[in-house]
Amino acid sequence: MGSIVSNGIVGGIRGRTGHINSTNNIQLAGTEVLTITSIGRDDPTTAEAKRAAVILRILQGDLGLLEDSPWVRNIWFNTKDDDNLSWPEEWSLPKLSEPVRTSSFSPSRVLNPSQQKALNVMLSQRDVHRITIVQGPPGTGKTSVISSFVQYSVKGFNRTGIWLVAQSNVAVKNIAEKLINDNFEDWKLLVSKDFIYDW
Repeated sequence: MGSIVSNGIVGGIRGRTGHINSTNNIQLAGTEVLTITSIGRDDPTTAEAKRAAVILRILQGDLGLLEDSPWVRNIWFNTKDDDNLSWPEEWSLPKLSEPVRTSSFSPSRVLNPSQQKALNVMLSQRDVHRITIVQGPPGTGKTSVISSFVQYSVKGFNRTGIWLVAQSNVAVKNIAEKLINDNFEDWKLLVSKDFIYDW
């Protein structure tokens, strides 16, 4: 039997399973689908739609989204020549310059000197360390630093309410898997509804 070409519209997707409704009345039941070519852009994800809505509100003049957040002000609108960041005064008081350990926590993994330096800065309570950028190519241990930070923060310094946010579901999954591999499972995971079926 020869090949059949049919046009169709996606009728629904759940995880890795999808349904295609043929638009030219060709019955595909019982046939093997060899290739699918999609034309056009997929609908935006929930995150993309929310991002677009926030940008639209800002462009329409709702500048409170920019002005009310110390994080946004420091990252995007810091105009000081000395690179000092400006944080609300109540964030800095009455904290100590360095954290105080509340228990003798031993980490499940050993970090190299570069990773340890990044971890020390991330654990610092000094205002100058409130934003820490850890940069490196794939495989250099950035996710290991994140996992160690979470474990030290929770088990060693009794901190709570830590949110780890990533730009993609895959990055969130990588962090979650690293925490599991480090035998740390006291957390909740939020990912998009579609992504969780692939996990």
